[in-house]
Amino acid sequence: MLKSLRGFWGNSLRYSWPAYLIVVGVFACGIITGAMGVKGIPFEQAQELKTYLDQFLQQAGMMEVDNTGVLRDVMYNDLVLILEVYLLGLTVIGIPVMLGIIFTRGFVLGYCVAFLTNSKSLQGMALTCAAILPQNIILVPALLMGGVASLCFALLLVKRFYNSKTVIWPSFVIYSGLMCLVLAVSAGAGLVEVYLTPLLVKLTAAYLL
Repeated sequence: MLKSLRGFWGNSLRYSWPAYLIVVGVFACGIITGAMGVKGIPFEQAQELKTYLDQFLQQAGMMEVDNTGVLRDVMYNDLVLILEVYLLGLTVIGIPVMLGIIFTRGFVLGYCVAFLTNSKSLQGMALTCAAILPQNIILVPALLMGGVASLCFALLLVKRFYNSKTVIWPSFVIYSGLMCLVLAVSAGAGLVEVYLTPLLVKLTAAYLL
């Protein structure tokens, strides 16, 4: 099983490396742009955000979370995200939109991490590890893999447009199956975000205070 999976990824990288390069590059550009965007925050707004962050840290230990409601919202958001990437891969004109989604995800991630680390230094790094890293270390690779699959299938549709003999169905089945796997992984990330991340945030907040 492990050998077959390793062979699958090896073949995927060998034949689809341009798609990997594009998707990862767009995501990296989003992170860099988001991190640089923090420097453009007006001083007054930055102070307000820092005050809000301090209040959040002080109240984090007493916060009660409705796990059922939060889990429903997180699962719904992740479902919509992966479904958008999947459906956009079934078109050609939707690929820029899909890459825009990847870029935006990177932008938000880069912005949040940069703001926390800039405003709280080592404390911000600790809070980043507690609040942002746990779910994203699972979700981001899955999202990038979904983006690569989406781009590859859209390019196959382009090839089919110029060559009617190009077979689509087997690739569609593989694409759909892979996106189901991506969705399952994103659900795992949602569980981490709802049940593990709040606990880590509370422990980190108590340590920082």
